[in-house]
Amino acid sequence: MSAASFLTSRHESGSARFRPQPTAQAVLAMAERELFLQEEIRLLRAQMEETFRREQSFTAEAVVEISSRLDLKINEYMQLVR
Repeated sequence: MSAASFLTSRHESGSARFRPQPTAQAVLAMAERELFLQEEIRLLRAQMEETFRREQSFTAEAVVEISSRLDLKINEYMQLVR
């Protein structure tokens, strides 16, 4: 079996650890998304801090709602940068 046919058969069977390289456009889009998420996270944190100062409670409905949105954005960001 030639090396080329071996690699082809492994790739086709799904057992090869092959990952296609992202295009420059895809890399740029991911970088833009990362920056956008960073800004969303910064804004949500500031909003949560201000809401906490106003409500004087970590368990106030408005604080919990913002905190939940913040958690989702942080999780999304962590998935993106892996």
